[in-house]
Amino acid sequence: MSNKKSIEILERLKKITQVKTDAGLSEALGVSPQTLSSWKGRDSIPYSICIELARERGISLDWLLAGQGDMLLTLHSDPLCAIHALDAHEQKMLMMFRVLEASDQRNIYKLVEDKHHLQELTHRVEELSARLEILMSHA
Repeated sequence: MSNKKSIEILERLKKITQVKTDAGLSEALGVSPQTLSSWKGRDSIPYSICIELARERGISLDWLLAGQGDMLLTLHSDPLCAIHALDAHEQKMLMMFRVLEASDQRNIYKLVEDKHHLQELTHRVEELSARLEILMSHA
């Protein structure tokens, strides 16, 4: 990826994460400022980070990586990422979230991401534990 392309992608990542600086972006992505600087120096942004962030936030990879098309996926482009009708509780939470400052929104989002990740890891450990039990019973 050319340096210009990398810089454009980093700018789009800033837009997605609602930050304006490289320091803010490194915090939002959970990497050190040195890592972000290294990506710039090597002219290489890990695609895995782009893909994961796009998947989590319903962002079009065409837009993120090439600047083409709409930023957000639509119901027609990816039904699994479409946002369905919100119930009253979810609407209230969204309204409260929207009035928070951007830094508080990022902190809450990070906590929710961490919780989701822990749930995925717990599920994976349970699956592996069940497989181990099966293997041990056959030994």
